[in-house]
Amino acid sequence: MNEGVFKTGLVFSHYFRNYYRSRSFYLMLFIVILVVSLLTYLSFRYFAYNADLPNFLRTGIVINDSLKRSEFQYIWEFAGNYLPVFAGVFFGSPAISSEIESRTAFNTFTLPMPRFVLYSGKFLAAFSVSALIMSIFYVGQLTNYLLLYERLPGFNFFQSYVAMLLFALAIISITFLVSTVFNKNTYAYISVFILYFLVFNTASLVITFLYNVTPYYLLNVASSIDFEVYINFNPFDFASVPSLSPAPASQIITYFLVMVIYTVSTFMAGAFIFENKEVN
Repeated sequence: MNEGVFKTGLVFSHYFRNYYRSRSFYLMLFIVILVVSLLTYLSFRYFAYNADLPNFLRTGIVINDSLKRSEFQYIWEFAGNYLPVFAGVFFGSPAISSEIESRTAFNTFTLPMPRFVLYSGKFLAAFSVSALIMSIFYVGQLTNYLLLYERLPGFNFFQSYVAMLLFALAIISITFLVSTVFNKNTYAYISVFILYFLVFNTASLVITFLYNVTPYYLLNVASSIDFEVYINFNPFDFASVPSLSPAPASQIITYFLVMVIYTVSTFMAGAFIFENKEVN
């Protein structure tokens, strides 16, 4: 057991260094800085002077300071919701396929260690560097919040951060699974984007319109909890009644659980395929 943990740590440290020195990391860093910069500009041009709720969020209730702060957090999270997808694609999609395409798999996959250890170490490295990217985004959000409101955010800020990390875990698990199926990076990249942006979103629209229910079991729906912890409103959900109150605890727990299930099931499926994958 200790030997397995030690080897996993070695694999993790090696690939973590590779990730944060890669062009993918600097591209994601640039994207996050750009998003934070744009939202910072919005914050000081809009929230510092106006902060009136948009028309589609107005329900005739009194707009108090607490709700304005929730709107600030909601818009930041809504804008940053796709960051885990891009981080997962950049760091997870080439995890296995790139080794095969570049022929380094002949050396890497034959190392004297279980493939599950190799897979787990690479997975933890990809998640860690993604978590670093997400944390930079949250530092930017927190800094703007402190400058604007001169107070610490509430517990829902922590809930949102955990939700985004769980979403990153789930999407990285999926990208690793896809990466074990294909032997070329391009196929892995395209497949993940199609799966998330086309298949998941189309499925949620079809289920919502045909059966008038919210498909909470789809990852794209569950991931919305990172901004619904502030205002329980999803503009892409046509089945549920929107609310300007935070999402209830039952909804938060359900969506967290859905993302955990995606993480565990796709991680184990990917590890199984990788364990039995032949390198030609």
